[in-house]
Amino acid sequence: MFSYSKISLALFTLSFTQFATAEQTAQIERFEVTGSKIKNIDLESASPITTLTAGDLAITGASNLEEVLQGLSVSAGPAGNATNAYWTSNGYATAQINLRGMGIKRTLVLLNGKRLVAGGTGANDSPDLNMIPMGLVERIDILKDGASAIYGADAVAGVVNIITKSDFNGMQLSLKIGQSSKKDAENAEFNATFGGAFKRGHISVNLNYVDNGNALQSTRNPCPLSESDGELNCIYSGTTIGGRALLADGTEVQFNQNPANNDVPYETYNNSKHGYNWFESLNAYSPMKRLNLATLIDYEVSNNIQLETSLIYANRRSDQIVTPRGFNPVDVAADFIYNPTGQDLTLKRRRNIEVHNPEFYQETDTFQGTLNFNGTLSNHWIWQATYTHGRNTGTDGWSYDFDDERVAQTLNAELCSTAINAAIPCGDYFGIGTLTEQVIDFVTYQREGTGGNELQSVNLELSGDLTELSAGPLVFATGAVYRKEKGWRNPDAIAMQNGEEDAISGSTDVKEAFFELSVPVMKDIKVADAINADIAVRYSDYEYFDAETTYKLGLTWRVNEQLLLRGVRSSAFRTPTITELFGGTNVENLITKDPCENATDVILKNCLAAGVPKGFVQDGATIRTGVGGNPEVSPETANTFTLGFVYQNNVFSASLDYFDIKVDNAINSVSGSNMLRLCYSDPVAYQAYCDNFIRDPKTQQIAELEKRPMNAANEHVAGLDLNLNFNGTAGPYAYRINWDTTRLLKHENTAFAGAETELLLGKITSDRGSFTKWRSNANATLKITQWQATYSIQYIGKAADENGGGPIGAQVPSIVYHDLQVGYSFENALKLSVGIDNIFDKRPPFLTSWNDANTDVFTYDTVGRRGYLKLDYKF
Repeated sequence: MFSYSKISLALFTLSFTQFATAEQTAQIERFEVTGSKIKNIDLESASPITTLTAGDLAITGASNLEEVLQGLSVSAGPAGNATNAYWTSNGYATAQINLRGMGIKRTLVLLNGKRLVAGGTGANDSPDLNMIPMGLVERIDILKDGASAIYGADAVAGVVNIITKSDFNGMQLSLKIGQSSKKDAENAEFNATFGGAFKRGHISVNLNYVDNGNALQSTRNPCPLSESDGELNCIYSGTTIGGRALLADGTEVQFNQNPANNDVPYETYNNSKHGYNWFESLNAYSPMKRLNLATLIDYEVSNNIQLETSLIYANRRSDQIVTPRGFNPVDVAADFIYNPTGQDLTLKRRRNIEVHNPEFYQETDTFQGTLNFNGTLSNHWIWQATYTHGRNTGTDGWSYDFDDERVAQTLNAELCSTAINAAIPCGDYFGIGTLTEQVIDFVTYQREGTGGNELQSVNLELSGDLTELSAGPLVFATGAVYRKEKGWRNPDAIAMQNGEEDAISGSTDVKEAFFELSVPVMKDIKVADAINADIAVRYSDYEYFDAETTYKLGLTWRVNEQLLLRGVRSSAFRTPTITELFGGTNVENLITKDPCENATDVILKNCLAAGVPKGFVQDGATIRTGVGGNPEVSPETANTFTLGFVYQNNVFSASLDYFDIKVDNAINSVSGSNMLRLCYSDPVAYQAYCDNFIRDPKTQQIAELEKRPMNAANEHVAGLDLNLNFNGTAGPYAYRINWDTTRLLKHENTAFAGAETELLLGKITSDRGSFTKWRSNANATLKITQWQATYSIQYIGKAADENGGGPIGAQVPSIVYHDLQVGYSFENALKLSVGIDNIFDKRPPFLTSWNDANTDVFTYDTVGRRGYLKLDYKF
């Protein structure tokens, strides 16, 4: 339930949208298909599309759209962090989607064809899928090619269009409870949907509440691991309880960690003896409570005008346990009253366990309202006018944090005093349990920041038949768009004062116009039943950048009733997000591998030349890293190409599609580990990366590291999507078997012109997830009378660690997850379902360049086996 890869999706997924029979066509009106603004009844698309229905979502047992969407074979890498242990970015406990492993910023998320406001705790880059409850969803269309000509910027890797249940009738109640086999990770969900018609209209209302309990990594991993001499050994954080210091003579010392023994106030620092096991303060995912309310109303204003309104609200409260807080290094004089060393020193790191139960918390409120008028002109053209307003606000904070300035005051004899009730008390940070409540009260505070995002857009659209050609009607769609987005982040004043975080504030707007044609080229000829072409062009004029024109050329060739050939060539682009353009600096402790540890060959040579000694050992697994924006960053452009076929008959369908995405001037933020590796592989070619960090002149540990977005030379991704589906009956049995597979053929990054091309195919990384060659989901559903069972298998192929490593963590093996759900319908209205995910309790593999939990938490299940019980009642 709580990791991207945990779920072996029970999906009836097709690589083409559903098709209508002649009888069905006669009963429905034209409507908008994902991937086109043209209203049409022909759902066979030139673009490959995977569709998930409400039934597909129900048999996954998931409570969050993120875990369903990230479990697709077309998804990879980090998305949100609601379902994993890595919560230090992307808006804290947000839920997002990352198609093709190209990043959340290159995946456009829509609700009923309209953009969603970004979500999180301020100045965020993508919508928070927590705002969309599962019970509200009618279906999800995943468009698997670039679509900037149709939807504008950001649709580089694809589009996720979430369609809601706007015409629900009656009432449906759902209740689900579950937990892991370790008796944690409790999950409870209540969902209620109501709907019905009234005079000249229809209303649907959805109420959803989700409560995800806690699961600790310490119950699954005893300690963080590192590999040496072919064995896995515990490693520990260099931010220790009791504190450690660098003395004036160059000695590193650790202060007393045993409150029962003060005979030895300090000794030479040894990480294996004195280090801190931070896995004791690490979640397996972000616990949260979530409340969703949604109302959708359709109203017939007149015979030719329809009003559609929707209002969606979400409140999310989440929190994570965190390691006891520390503070920045402080210089202390030799004669300071509590200094036991007799030397000037720098108190480098101290984990202040005297302050109990630190917690990082978030609360967000998100709403989006849409007002849509549509109608039909006398010539049967369809018009639509839509206003959308979305707003997200959030608060996050630490229950206790340390004010670096005040800590320094309590270690300065000229300012502090040992007198009772002193205004500035002197602090004894030299050993465990030595901090007094008076000092703690003086140096700690509740750190809290606020922020938000806002979206306003106006869309005007017109579509219809222009003329009748010999092969069918020539259909068009045209329109104009105005969109304005804002993002802001107001950090805690003390955090800003101490240089931990900068404020963010920015806005951008765009004016767009588009035109699209569906051209029937030929019909009922010897080599084809029909050949159709799709042509689209969009002009986008952004506030801060030059105007951009994108295009789409699509072709469908229906050979006969069973076989369809298709292809699309299109251009796409992405403008920098508000955080990329306006973001200041935010300091985070990020998992980063220093390549000078265990260095060999050219990297060892360059490390030695830079003054890093042979046998250097990195102090802990994290490095304080400044992340933020870059006002010099410019838009990226892309060209996409898809080519494939669809075969279908009454019981079997198959599709195979080739995709190729090339991004130029790509906006990338190079990971700290990769930045350091490239710097020491060639300090001349990668001088820009070498300038982004500073080492301590005494210890050679990296004291500061900074990574910001920049325009890279290019990124190139290519691969194949295969779908096989069987659907039929055999006597009293009804069955459905689906197999969805993605074979990655290429994923390459070039940081800048002249740099080495980073080959990610078959690699797994520390912060971008896995680029394994193979990903696959297979499932089988069997129905007999009142019983239904679905068995699902998810396959994640093997991959080599991008940063190398020892024989254990240098390559991760292929992983297979198994899920099962069994349901029984007591009557038409009541259904009971029982499910087990990760049946065989498959543990994630060890990875040398792990980002948390000794593995890649973006790819593998970190919770383990869990089960759930679900009750559905409809009346």
